Parts: sequence; C-alpha cells; structure tokens
Amino acid sequence: MVSSAGIGSGLDIEGIISQLMEIEKRPLTQLNNKKAEQQAQLSAFGSLKSVLSSFQDSVQELAKPTVFNGLKAALTDTTMATVSASSSAAAGTHEIEVQSIAQSQKIKSEAFASTDTIIGSGTLTIAFGTYNGDGTFTANTEKAAKTITIDPAKSTLADIRDTINDANAGITASIVNDGSGNRLVIASKDSGLANALKITVNDADGNHTNNAGLSKLAFDASTGGVANMTETVAAKNAVLVIDGITIQKSSNTIDDALEGVTLNLLKADPGTTSTLTVEKDNSSVEAAMKAFVTTYNSLEKTVTNLSRYDPANDQASILTGDSTVRMVQFRVRAMLSDNPLPAGGINSLSELGISFQKDGTLALDDSKLSAVLADPDKNISGFFGDIPGTTTSTPGFISRLDQLIDGMTRSDGLIESRIDGIDSVIKTIDKRSESLEYRLEEVEKNLRAQYTALDTMIASMTQTSNYLQQQLASLSS
Repeated sequence: MVSSAGIGSGLDIEGIISQLMEIEKRPLTQLNNKKAEQQAQLSAFGSLKSVLSSFQDSVQELAKPTVFNGLKAALTDTTMATVSASSSAAAGTHEIEVQSIAQSQKIKSEAFASTDTIIGSGTLTIAFGTYNGDGTFTANTEKAAKTITIDPAKSTLADIRDTINDANAGITASIVNDGSGNRLVIASKDSGLANALKITVNDADGNHTNNAGLSKLAFDASTGGVANMTETVAAKNAVLVIDGITIQKSSNTIDDALEGVTLNLLKADPGTTSTLTVEKDNSSVEAAMKAFVTTYNSLEKTVTNLSRYDPANDQASILTGDSTVRMVQFRVRAMLSDNPLPAGGINSLSELGISFQKDGTLALDDSKLSAVLADPDKNISGFFGDIPGTTTSTPGFISRLDQLIDGMTRSDGLIESRIDGIDSVIKTIDKRSESLEYRLEEVEKNLRAQYTALDTMIASMTQTSNYLQQQLASLSS
C-alpha cells in the first residue's frame, strides 16, 4: 500500500501540486498587490491630510488678534526688575524708582542642644496682620488665623518643624544651626506688612506665656505682648515710584499698577530711576508669518513627492495623476496667488514679502515684512481679518483660506471622502481574497486527491507489470 505521495509511481507529486497551485494563486497575488497599492495610497492621503492640518493651524494663528496686538516692555536697568506686557497695555514710557522690596517676616527661637530636644505640646495659633506704630496689632481680615496642634508624642524640635510644615497654615518652619545651637526659624509665606506673624500658645503645662515648654514659641510684638521668639527679618511692603506716584504693594510681583504691565521687583535702589518702555511687539507677527510659509512649503513638498513622475526612470509616485491631489494643490495655490478682496492698505501676500518660487514653494522677504509692519498706513491684521460691513462682515483672506482647507480636511471633506473610497476598495479586496483563499484550499484538496489516486493506480499497474514479466520469464525457462 502507498503511504507517501509519489512513492508508488516515482512522480514528484508535491512538486507538481505546488507548481499548479502557484498558477491558481495568481489572482490572489494580484489582489494582494492591489491591496498593498491601496494601502500605500491610504497612507499617502493620511500624510497629505496631516500637512494640510498643520498649514491650517498656521492659517488660524493669523486670525488671532493677539498676534497683531502684542506689546513688549523693557526696563533700562534689568537688575532692578523684570517686566512683561500684555495686549491690554498702552504703549509709552514711564520712570520707575524702587525704594524697597517686599519681605516676609521671619522669627527665630532660642538655641536648643539638638533637633531631638523636647520642646513641649499644646497648640500654636497663627494670626497674620500689621504691627502699627502705636504698638497695636491689626489682623489681616483676608487671612483667617490657623491653629496647629502639637502632639505630646511628637514634640521635639524636629517634630514641631515637620508638624508646622504639614499644616499648610501660611508659614514655613526650618531649623538653623548657628554654632550656638539649633534654632527654629518660622517665616510667613506671604510678604508685606499685613502678613506679619502673631503666634499665640496654649501650652499643655498650663502656663501659656512663660519661656518654658511650648510657650518658648510665643510671639506677639505688640505693646504688652509676649515675644519669646526674636524677629530676624521684618515684614515689609514693596515701595516704588512710577512717574512721581508712590505705590506700596505687599508683593514684589506687581500687575495692577500699570494696566497690562507686570513688574517683578529684584532690588531696591532709592533715588535711582529706570525708564520703562512699552512698545509694539512684532515678533509674534513675524513668527506667525514664518510658520505660515514653512507649513505651506511642507504641504507643497509633500504633494510633489506624492505625485511626481520620474521620466528618466519611467517611475511614477504613489499618487501620480491623482485628481484629488491636483485639486488640493491647485486650489490652495490659486488662493495664495490672488486675493480678490484687498484690505488694510494691502493688496496681496507679495506686498508682505511672501512670494512663490520656481519650485512652487513660498519665500518670505523679511525686509519687506518689516517695512509693512513699520508703515502706519498698512494694517496686516486688517488684510488677514474679516472685512466689516453694515450688517455683516465679509470673510477676509484668512477666513476664506481656512474655509477652503476645512473643506478638504473635515470628516466629510475632499480628502476624507477619498480615504473612505480607498477603505471601501480595501474591504472589497479583503472579501474577494477570503473567497479565493477558500477556493484555493478546495482546489489543492482536489489536486492532492487526484494525484494520490494516480499514484496508487500507477503503483498497482507497476506491480501487475512486474508480476507478468516474472511469469513470462518462468515460461521461457
């Protein structure tokens, strides 16, 4: 009995079936090649949509008023303060004198032998306010007093420091070793006269004011108050003079003295003035224009790479001749080449220094752009923005360009429709491939059955032939 294909007949049945199946698989191979081509096109359109979206982002940036309304601030003495300006600031110059900078009050305890020294337990009540010239203390109504409980089991100098810091009570605590011992230093988190500290102790030993136990941390600098801790840094307001007007603030960050201008005071220099200049900042416009040109060039280069044809090697790209790609390129180029609605004293992008090059990319002439930005009769924001009307505004250059790109990139737009079409083709190919694969399995089964039967038949015929030859040979002898 034949146990392996071809043993009985001597035929290479596996080889024969393999070659026949290669012929049968040709339609499937063609489908797989077509699917790979469609997937490559799908990826190509994904890349095209991505660069279009990036270009649209740069287009939309030019629609923002803040890009054109930017202001910058500079101080002649940069060591005095840092400054910044928002679009709500007014251009101009101001004379600034910083007489003092704001400080947070700091107080220190007596020196203790080690950080493990037990101080005492009870509660510390932290109040914030102003110590007045007449010896009284006026509480800060905007900051409620906070009470911190010191547990007897956690009453060492280090424990008290940690408990204060964990309480988030508007103060910080640290331990400083000054050579004579370890001192607890307590600082108000906020600077300014109104944030000075008053610490009232409820000592577990029953005496809340003596210099023993937790009472060692009592501090009240008002007349008749108990101050067992010592002030090391006084609470102080920032005092500055702007154009002859004296201003006091609790913080060194001042954003409400000049509208739209923020000052961060660094040092005091009484008697010395520095000039603050607030002027138009064109850097955001220049950056937005450069981004516009750069992202368009990425779009143009992507379109070129996806659709170019190499005549020397007779080689087409994945989207060579594709009508969708040609339409995207033509429509965007047409919009950039011709602006039918001049505005802001500007007629076209070329007047802003943006022009087409021979390879289809854009170039930006910085000197032309700078000249327009410096010309009071030219309004770049007006050129890019919508044009006001009696009842409604007319879409300006940027709005129309944005709408054009949106029609290409949105979910029901030009490119997505093309992508949906390719997806549909791929799904059809998958269904056909699945059907073909099933048919090929059946074809291979049939071929294997046929050649197995042939192998068996030839083997049987060979055995019969051998038998007859033996019989004839015996008769001859």
